[in-house]
Amino acid sequence: MSMNEHQLPEHGFLESLTSEEREVLQGLGEELSFNEGETVIEEGGAQDHLYVLLVGRCKVLQKHVAPAVTAWLEEGDSFGEVNLFDLEEAGASASVQAAESIVVWRIDRNGLNTFIGSQPEASLRLMIGLSTLLSKRLRSVNALVKKMSIWTRS
Repeated sequence: MSMNEHQLPEHGFLESLTSEEREVLQGLGEELSFNEGETVIEEGGAQDHLYVLLVGRCKVLQKHVAPAVTAWLEEGDSFGEVNLFDLEEAGASASVQAAESIVVWRIDRNGLNTFIGSQPEASLRLMIGLSTLLSKRLRSVNALVKKMSIWTRS
């Protein structure tokens, strides 16, 4: 595991954690750097990490929409949550690619389980933060599906 040079953000799903709790969590993961154009997550590939973008921007790509970018990720955004909790291991639902040189922090299921076991109160707040994030994303997709169904009605 590499030394973490950057701090986890104080917003997003991590906003309810104290700086000490974020430091403990961060120590259970690792920082990785990617150059522009490098793939962080490959759609359909095995994926069991939660990522936080610490430096730079990423684009989210899906094969059925190619070559369109379906989303942009900015510093502080997270990704990889779906496969972290979906134990059916269906593979990543999208590719994430560095749009410029980036630094990400990532933690795997084992690291997250270690945090949960050692920090139960903080873990509850973390899980509520992740649930809120995923709920907002689901609401956004539902709104898009509703909009698309209006377009396709005859």
